[in-house]
Parts: sequence; structure tokens; C-alpha cells
Amino acid sequence: MLEPLRTPPRPVSALTRGIDLVTQDLEQVERALGRLLESTVAILPQISNHLVEAGGKRLRPLLTLLAAAAADARGDHAITVAAVGELIHTATLLHDDVVDTGEFRRGRPSARLHFGNGLAVLAGDFCLARALEAIASTRDPEVVARLAATVTRMAEGEIAQLANAGATLDRSGYYTIIDGKTATLFAWCAAVGGLATPALDGPLTDFGRELGYAFQIADDVLDYTASADTSGKTPARDLRDGKITLPLLLACEADPKLAPVVRDALDEGPPLGEAVVERILARVAATDALAASSRIAERHAAAAIAHLDALPASPARAALIDLAKAAARRSR
Repeated sequence: MLEPLRTPPRPVSALTRGIDLVTQDLEQVERALGRLLESTVAILPQISNHLVEAGGKRLRPLLTLLAAAAADARGDHAITVAAVGELIHTATLLHDDVVDTGEFRRGRPSARLHFGNGLAVLAGDFCLARALEAIASTRDPEVVARLAATVTRMAEGEIAQLANAGATLDRSGYYTIIDGKTATLFAWCAAVGGLATPALDGPLTDFGRELGYAFQIADDVLDYTASADTSGKTPARDLRDGKITLPLLLACEADPKLAPVVRDALDEGPPLGEAVVERILARVAATDALAASSRIAERHAAAAIAHLDALPASPARAALIDLAKAAARRSR
């Protein structure tokens, strides 16, 4: 008698391997998030949970928990830092979708479309306030001070990006923006908010920053290549908003005739019209800019991994290495 066909096991992703190592800690983070989103004003948890419960990758909490395990810094404060990292991220998403008039987030209508701009902004403020309240409960002045500096740097990055929308930008300016809007929170999470030992604090911070660069550059490539079905976001949204990211910078370097087209489009917008967006997308695709951007993301991932040499070998360190590689190759 023939045995029934067996379905081959699906390959385990780097994210899944990391999650398996800290499953119980992640469950504690989810419970902490639930408590932090509670409010006597019933609409606030509804708005915040509209985004939090949409899933997301929980990348920042996972980064925090794996770094805590790799650096032997686990404990209640590490759980708090992990939850706060996700809350800060949620606050920025709520605000960003209002600023950028985003329509989709994580594959569903954005909170601003569901509840209105005003409530979405205030819910973001609520998430930020609860995050600060939670981090203050650690009673660790260093952890509190470093989060304050991180949030300040994030605000500067977002403001710099908005202020430069519709203006020409160089690589230095681009890195200033992504360091603030993305990499600085990754760095804070990777250093477990400052709970790692002094010997490991620098390497983990540097790991997180390089990881953030890899993640953001890969995200900027996706803005040119992904559809709403695969990314859960409006495609080419940054381009429509007049934001100059690495793929466009590299495309203009490769195709000097593209730069005047971009300048003329920015002079008329943002937002950029659909016809000019399609024209620019085609010109970018005709260069090596997207592949070159992906290679740069890979280099940042490799730089991140090199910083982990300071940590002792462990399953958690191996998972951090996997996480860096996956960040540069993300498809959504």
C-alpha cells in the first residue's frame, strides 16, 4: 500500500527563527501593549488598536528581545523597552499617514481614513505619551534620557524629510533623514534602551543603526517596485509626495537627463501628477538604480553583522544576524 504523499515542510524564515527564541517574552510584550493602550476614553484604544492589531512584523520588539538575550540583559525592563519601541513606532505611523495623506497601512485603510485626521494625530500623541510614561516606570535615568534623545532625533528626521519634499537632495541629506526617521529607533531598541553592559552598548547601538539603514533603503526600493497587495501601502507614495530617496538619487546619477525631469516635476508639485510619476518610474527602472540600492542595503546589513563580533556566540546572536540579512532583502 502506497503511503500518502507528505507535504514538504515550508522553509522557516529568519523572522520565525528569531521569534521562536523569544516567544514567551513576545507574549509578555503583547500583554504590556494591551495595558498601555487602555484608556477611559473608549475611542483611543480603538484607534491605536486599529494599527497595532493589524499585525505588523513587531520587528522592533523582536530586535530588542533578541539583543537582550544576546547581551544577557533580559528582565522586566527589557519587556518594557520592547513594548515602548513598538508604541513609538505606532505613534509615528499614525502621524505619518496624516502628514502624507496615506490611504493604506498594513493592507487595510489607514487610521486617518477610518477615524479622521484629528483623532489619528491625537491617538499618535496618546501612544507617545504612554510610551514615555512606561519608560519612566523603569526609574533608570539613562534609559529615560536616551529615549528622549531618540524621539527628538526621530522628529528631526521626519521634519527634515517634510521640509525637503519637493527639493533636490544629495546622499548626505538622504542619510540624515533616514538616520532620524528610522535608524535611530533601531539603534535604541538594539541597545535595549541602554540596558546592555557598557562593553556591548556601542556595538549593539551601531548594529541597530546599520540595520535601520538596510531596512529603510530596502523600504525605499519597495516604494518603486511593490504593489499595494504585496506591501500593504500605496505604491510610489514617497515619489508622489516629492520625497527624494536613494533609488531616485542613483537613477539621476546614472541618467543625467532624468535630473531635469525630476526638478521640473518638483517645481510643479508635490504632489506629482500620475503621468509624471509613471514617466519617472519607467526612467528609474531603465537604470541600475534599484539593484544598486539593494546592494547598498546589503552592505549596511553586512556592516551591522560585523558589529556583532563583540557579542559571544549564541542562538540569539545568530538570530540577529539572520534579521540583518532579512532586512536588506525584504519584500514587504
